[in-house]
Amino acid sequence: MDSAAIQAFLFCGLADLHDPYLMKNMREVQGRLEKAVHAHEKILIHGDYDVDGITGVAVLARTLDKLGGKYTTFLPERERDGYGVSESAIHQARDQGVTLIVTVDCGITAKKEIEIARAYGMDVIVIDHHRLPAEGLPDTHLILNPLQGDCAYPFKELSAAGLAFKLSQALTGDAAMEHLDLVALSTISDIAPLTGENRILVKNGLAMLSERKNVGIRALAEVAKMKATRVDTGHVGFILGPRLNAAGRMSSADTALQLLLTQAPSEAESLAKILDAENKERQRSERETTQEALRKVERTVNFNRERVLVVDGAGWYRGVIGIVASRLVEKYERPAIVISVEEGTGRGSGRSIKSFHLFNALSSCEDALEEFGGHAQAAGLTVLEKNIPLLREKINAFAFEHLPVEALKRHVAVDMELKLSELSARFLEELELLEPHGMGNPRPVFKSEDLELRSKPRRLYGETYEVVLTDGLLNYQAHLNEKQMMACVSWGQGSRFEASYSVKTKQWNGMKTLVLSVKEFREKIRS
Repeated sequence: MDSAAIQAFLFCGLADLHDPYLMKNMREVQGRLEKAVHAHEKILIHGDYDVDGITGVAVLARTLDKLGGKYTTFLPERERDGYGVSESAIHQARDQGVTLIVTVDCGITAKKEIEIARAYGMDVIVIDHHRLPAEGLPDTHLILNPLQGDCAYPFKELSAAGLAFKLSQALTGDAAMEHLDLVALSTISDIAPLTGENRILVKNGLAMLSERKNVGIRALAEVAKMKATRVDTGHVGFILGPRLNAAGRMSSADTALQLLLTQAPSEAESLAKILDAENKERQRSERETTQEALRKVERTVNFNRERVLVVDGAGWYRGVIGIVASRLVEKYERPAIVISVEEGTGRGSGRSIKSFHLFNALSSCEDALEEFGGHAQAAGLTVLEKNIPLLREKINAFAFEHLPVEALKRHVAVDMELKLSELSARFLEELELLEPHGMGNPRPVFKSEDLELRSKPRRLYGETYEVVLTDGLLNYQAHLNEKQMMACVSWGQGSRFEASYSVKTKQWNGMKTLVLSVKEFREKIRS
């Protein structure tokens, strides 16, 4: 990276955002929406039930409110409507007099549904960041997706809400900046890479989230007892995002959308409490399903022959199987697909590791699947129960060609070796210039040697433990997982070791405390 690229990375700002008109079809989409607003046409905004789809709909709804547009919204219910554009929603839209449908975070594979809408005389705008289908695009020229081969837009990794924001920029100019909190929520929750334009959007969106300007988000933070004055990617990924996602997982995503759009504090408080309760129910269901999936993995998987885990269970709640797949990836360090089977049909969700492109892997299993879609790291699928063994066989055959066994071994890449004394206030200030951290821009990892334990481990929550590490001069709190905790305890008192870790700060009663988040421990063997 040359000096200009380094400066651009460290000090990028809103002025560095790309011109929205570089995106293919932007002027046509803008023109069609403006025509609909001026003619008082009824518009349907059709989203998806996850955070990206919900926030994308919220960005467009806010934008149309500002323009005086007449619209209604539709978010599918996972159990009732399934994934993607709902055919029943299109029939209802026709009955309601809708003449323009805008899909957000879905639509790029909805050839049949869009044909039905066009046959009814409705125009369809597709705003979707997912990969383009091999069988071709749906029958509409009003598509915003930078992955189109002849699209000149420089950045290809925007979330769906990020694309909605670019359209809002075209429609309302700088007024679109008021939606950056929603864009940050979507980009982080959808695990989009925090590089390029996403880095700018998230950095500024987190600042807006920290100001608690959105009534609904403020209420959600209060219900979740989130007291931090400075919101970071962790707060979004582990506190706000899961609660917004819980609505789509457990009941109706409309609750989350309503929360993001309301201006009434009392309504926001009521909706936030509903989402918090649904998140607790989601956590309970997730724990139960994870335990069942782990038992099935241990009982049925041959780790020498299977590099991708494929497990299924009758009646597993579909709203949590994606999270369960993530838990399996964390534990076994290999891709995982978790399938819920009902009445002979399985609906699955997959998560992957960095070196394995899950969408490409599923493409190699196309004849075993009814449908599938997704990204490199996450995907969804439908498979007949009788074809699950075939899916397992085919995806592992692909993995043996494209996933070397070395990639399944945990490797901690260290960015710099330093002494604990070098963790100065100045160093930490400069480290903050690298934020926000997440996919594509992970926290730097440091290594320090000749350390020892100053305290016995104590459990903080779940499988996270806290110890005090010292180099003999300075003491620091460190967070470990259960496996690391058991290892360091087994070494005994007085053992010396090296640790690889990332640095984070936590706030308590207005005081900042430095914490080392341990990635790897190694005992120092005495000569």
